[in-house]
Amino acid sequence: MSVPEGLEGSGQGLTRRTFLLAVGSASLLVACSGKAPAPAASAAPAKQAGERFLQLSQALTGKTDLDPVTAGRIEAAFAKLYPEMHAQFPALAAKAQQVQGPEALLAAAGDARPAALAVITAWYTGSVGKGPQAITVSYRDALMQRPVDDGLFPPTYAQGGPAWWTAEPPAAVRAHG
Repeated sequence: MSVPEGLEGSGQGLTRRTFLLAVGSASLLVACSGKAPAPAASAAPAKQAGERFLQLSQALTGKTDLDPVTAGRIEAAFAKLYPEMHAQFPALAAKAQQVQGPEALLAAAGDARPAALAVITAWYTGSVGKGPQAITVSYRDALMQRPVDDGLFPPTYAQGGPAWWTAEPPAAVRAHG
């Protein structure tokens, strides 16, 4: 085996550390190639669409403190699983600007009512769709968790090991019970 030029006589040759560093660097360069950020011009319409969906979600749920990241995940899941429903979101968003309150928006939704109900369901369950193709977008921040947030801590309702239910409940639960 020949020693690379410049290393003869050094006694080092190609070490395992040098080899791994070279392979790791090359792998990183290959993995990052073509991953340049999108131009700002194409990001602006997507951001506006995301804000419109968040506003639609707020109008449908009556909640003003919805997470924008979760909203983006829900919208992307609808676009993937139910493009026909996703296509109805702009019209629903326009109706949301014309009426006040979730009930009024559902009444005004017309043919888009199933899409409106699906958005509400997604926010409460933290998932879009049913069965094996369903996409989970959030568990901890699903709206169904809020009523029990003071005493139960997702991701599970089981608090501990065997007989965990024999312990005294948290003070906030006792005060309301």
